[in-house]
Amino acid sequence: MKKQIVFIEYFPTILGFKIAKGLRDTGRYETVLISFNKVDKKFFEIGYDKIINLEVSQKLSLKNLFFFIQKMFSKKRAKFFAEIKSLHPYIVQINNLDLLTYLTLFLIDKKVPKIYFAYDVLAFYRKKFSLRENLLKKIEKYYFQNMDGILHKGPKEELTFLDYSVNAPDFVLFPGCLEDWTHIPKKKSIGEIHLAVAGPPLESNYYPHSFKNIIKEITSQKIHLHTYGKSLLNNNYFLNEEKINPYFHYHDKVSPKQLNKEIFNYHYGLIPDFFNKLINPLWTKTTTGHKMYNILEAGLPIIISKELICMAEVVKKHKIGICIDYNNIKNLRNILSSVDYRKLQNNVKIAQKELSINNLTPKLENFYKKVAERKIRSR
Repeated sequence: MKKQIVFIEYFPTILGFKIAKGLRDTGRYETVLISFNKVDKKFFEIGYDKIINLEVSQKLSLKNLFFFIQKMFSKKRAKFFAEIKSLHPYIVQINNLDLLTYLTLFLIDKKVPKIYFAYDVLAFYRKKFSLRENLLKKIEKYYFQNMDGILHKGPKEELTFLDYSVNAPDFVLFPGCLEDWTHIPKKKSIGEIHLAVAGPPLESNYYPHSFKNIIKEITSQKIHLHTYGKSLLNNNYFLNEEKINPYFHYHDKVSPKQLNKEIFNYHYGLIPDFFNKLINPLWTKTTTGHKMYNILEAGLPIIISKELICMAEVVKKHKIGICIDYNNIKNLRNILSSVDYRKLQNNVKIAQKELSINNLTPKLENFYKKVAERKIRSR
């Protein structure tokens, strides 16, 4: 009989999908997603055998409160809770810091091992927190101190940076490359260089350098720059920049699989995150974004900010790209001209296998087994 792995995610994540698909493809597990947000079932059913969904907004407004009360007395709500109660999980895994995910845990039998996947560690995010973020930090602390196991994406020692102890076993799980989305590097002409940002233009109070300036610095060297997804703050600016700048390409957002297919034709993936002093240094030291693995799946070498210490270490360890300071951007063409591109491509090909979901899944299975056996002994 297949063991049931239940993922509780308020927002269904690509990483959760990858993990579920890796487990499902072994033939040993039934994967179940519980979500409170809109779910693209056509897409997520590729990774999950069953999806239990009840759309509930957590944004505070009279309108949302009315819909919440309405849903709590609807047949959908009754069906949603009945489906959860009918589950028989081997492991339950959660990753969202929100009230509904937290409360759903108490619908699961106490005997079932529960794992918290610290997708990002909020305690490391910034130096000052809002009232809402302080509440989420309390939920995060509860998970770290009360769950039966902890998954996290940062360096092995990152949990020791917390100002409280974590007694549960932990396991570092990088996002990994999904075989179905992976493109083997191909031979390319380096005449016109194309860089891809696996997402929209980066805009935040934590970035001291405007993305507008990054565009100008890169494209002035006759290097093409591609972004994917619309800016929430300056959409019209970037639309106009695309019209007047033949080296800037402002694409619509596409699915991760389609993104990999498109950027496969470019030369490098670019992760230009440079931070100011508002950001907590522990964040840049520990964060591991999914974009890096999109780029790796697409078969591209990576150009990454040295400030993203954990991610830069992965790039250096596997020799799959170059790590830069902001000041290097204005001299990027010269830097790239001195790189052995074919050698980087060969290293990318090796890293795709080493960091594949198929390669990571047996290690995750062993961690699940360790957590489950520990839970049984503690009864």
